[in-house]
Parts: sequence; structure tokens; C-alpha cells
Amino acid sequence: MFLVSRKLLVSQFVYQLIPISSRMTSTILDDVEKMKINQPTQQTKKGGKDKGGKLVLKCPKGMRDYNPQQMAVREVVFDKIKKCFKKHGAVNIDTPVMELKEILTGKYGEDSKLIYELEDQGGEILALRYDLTVPFARYVAMNKVRNIKRYQIARVYRRDNPAMTKGRYREFYQCDIDFAGEYENMLTDTECVKIVCDILQELDMKEFTIKVNHRKILDGIFEYCGVPEKDFRPICSAVDKLDKESWKM
Repeated sequence: MFLVSRKLLVSQFVYQLIPISSRMTSTILDDVEKMKINQPTQQTKKGGKDKGGKLVLKCPKGMRDYNPQQMAVREVVFDKIKKCFKKHGAVNIDTPVMELKEILTGKYGEDSKLIYELEDQGGEILALRYDLTVPFARYVAMNKVRNIKRYQIARVYRRDNPAMTKGRYREFYQCDIDFAGEYENMLTDTECVKIVCDILQELDMKEFTIKVNHRKILDGIFEYCGVPEKDFRPICSAVDKLDKESWKM
């Protein structure tokens, strides 16, 4: 039996911004003046222009820039995560940021509506990757890989309503490690928990709690409660969203 066992590690980091002084050259200032840049306001119309028709420079909704100090922190964190992945024998692969739409759609239940779809590109209907797991499954099937322990750290995209103050973006990084092949029962799941523990310790996170999200356990609970099998995926999606609720009356 050919199995693909996945565990997703999504890490959120709070960056401490270090104030720095910088000077813009007169050339840059001249260019800024010529472009008549305005600061984004609530009156800004769609298309990046204000009521006066002037260009407004801003990041797309749900996306952001990262300054050199933040990138320096990110590089250190990513290096430590990669070190832990490699210590457990994982190898790195890379996949395109775009996939054929038909490969992505139908794989995420109700969340399929959050996939960024693109216009026809030379006869191919494409979409931005929603996560790193489906592209990995495509890679394994296309290349007839029988056994691999792989990691990948890359951007993914979701057409969601962003809440940037809560760390929910439309563009963000995922740190994935996946096992494809035949392994002893629950061995890969146990190793995934150990990898998460190693990473958090390497990042000096002090005390932490690891919560295991296992869909088969949820399926067993739904079956015991008499939920029809056809409703498993929609209910799973609803359960996944519970953490976003305030639970305030």
C-alpha cells in the first residue's frame, strides 16, 4: 500500500523591529515627487488610485513587505528549521508557485473557494498553490516516487478575508515535512511530533504545547455520532474555523 502521511508546521513569528535611520538620495526623492505618491487612505478606490486619480503605492490586500531586520530574523529561523528537517533525514524539493487548476480544485472541500484562479495562460487554466501538500502529491505521482521524506519552505496563497493584526494573510510561508512511502503504523506521525518539538526547542521557545490535529480521529468521532460520511469534509472545515471564533456572548 502506498501512503502519503502529512503533517503541516505553520510557524508564526513576532518580529522585534529595530528602528534605524536612513537617508534617501535626491534622485529617489525626485522620482517620488514625479510619481506624486499619496499615502493609502480609506477613500482610495479600487485599482490603487485615489479620488484624484493619483497612483497610490501600497501592498495588495492581505500581503506585506519585510524590511532587512525582519528578513534577518526570518533567515535565522528558517535555517534552524531546515537544520532540524535535515537531522531527521529529509531532503528538499521545490515546486511551481502555480499548478493546473484541475489539480488543486476539489482537494480542499469548502476551502476550494479560497484558491486564487488565474486567467487562461496559453491553453492552460492555472491557479496559485493553496498549500504545499497537493503539489507534493502531484510531484510524487508524476515522478513515480516510491519513498521520500521531503521538506519544503515556500509561499502559499489563499483568497481569504485577511486579518493581518491576527497574523492571517493572503500570502504567507508554510514549513512542510511530508513522508511518502510505506512505514510502520503511526511511525511517521510520531516522528512529525518529535520534529515539531525539536524545532521549537531549537528556537528557544521555552514552554510550549503541541496540539495534534488528526483527521482520522475526527472522522471516527463523526462516525460514532452518526454523521453521514458525505458530510465529514464540510464539518471538518467548520471545526477548523472554530479557533478563529471569539466565543464571546
